[in-house]
Amino acid sequence: YKRQIDEGRFPDYIEMDAASNRSVEDMTALLERAMYAPTQGRFKVYMIDEVHMLSSTAFNAMLKTLEEPPEYVKFILATTELHKVPATILSRCQRFDFRRIGAEDIARRLLDVAAGEGIELTEGAARLIARLADGAMRDALSMLDRAAAAGAVDEETVTAALGVMGQDDGVHLAEHFKTGDLAAAVSLLEEYYSAGRDLAAVFDQMLGLIRDALLVKTSRTDVSALISPAYTVKTLQG
Repeated sequence: YKRQIDEGRFPDYIEMDAASNRSVEDMTALLERAMYAPTQGRFKVYMIDEVHMLSSTAFNAMLKTLEEPPEYVKFILATTELHKVPATILSRCQRFDFRRIGAEDIARRLLDVAAGEGIELTEGAARLIARLADGAMRDALSMLDRAAAAGAVDEETVTAALGVMGQDDGVHLAEHFKTGDLAAAVSLLEEYYSAGRDLAAVFDQMLGLIRDALLVKTSRTDVSALISPAYTVKTLQG
């Protein structure tokens, strides 16, 4: 069954993207199909992704079925914005919270995937992608796929493909701020902008770098497990 699901050939597992199927008509059609018994599996499973995107009328249409679903139907409602899901829906669901995956684990997994797919991926590039993914493995794999479009993937490839800064770029910019050389900092930002870097991502990376540096400089204990894998403790102490 797992292979059939992965290949999209299992009729009793249905995925729906709520972002593009959010109307009450879409939900009504889904619920009508859900009344039919499974053809191969024990259950008929509906995975509704980005469920918070459903309209209020679509949510209302679900209430009765969620409260008294057929014994052979399971609904999996996935969202990253739980606060947008009505309380009436939440009260009818069993909730599972997924934590962010550690950056080191993501980097190791990316290296394994790259080896299996024949992609030349450097450890520095894997660490950079892992930091940018912010705990989401799917986002990390998507970034790897984008960066690998041109062939081998190193840190420079990642920064060009994703419009972000490399490790040295962030350190150089931080050094200008540290020394008060604002003219050099502005010049560097202009260089990043001209090169197609996303300035919002640049500022986000700088905030992360500053956070890590503050952790290292103020903590009396080992915080190496809490900082971004893109920087070493020695670099952050400088």
